[in-house]
Amino acid sequence: MNIKLSDWHPEDIKAAIRKKGITLADLARDAGMAGNALRLALSLPRAEAERVIAAALDLHPMVIWPSRYHADGRRKQPQPADNYRAARRFGNAESLSHAEAAV
Repeated sequence: MNIKLSDWHPEDIKAAIRKKGITLADLARDAGMAGNALRLALSLPRAEAERVIAAALDLHPMVIWPSRYHADGRRKQPQPADNYRAARRFGNAESLSHAEAAV
């Protein structure tokens, strides 16, 4: 069986950050980034913003966005075209959510 992990849903990422007592705006400000830079990374590939978010959650960005990374942790270059689709879906019937994968 070929099991593929799905990217975290943007709301799950925001909730995890809020549970740390911070906001995306706080993280962006602390990193010297534009206010919307981290918000954009929730749905579009943005390497630096992904690293900032993942570091705040004590995770590797690959854990949050597996579609953007190879299995060995290297970032995909170039990113798959599906990672830029505006109507991108988060997960599908063949994927496990990050919560299910942790079990």
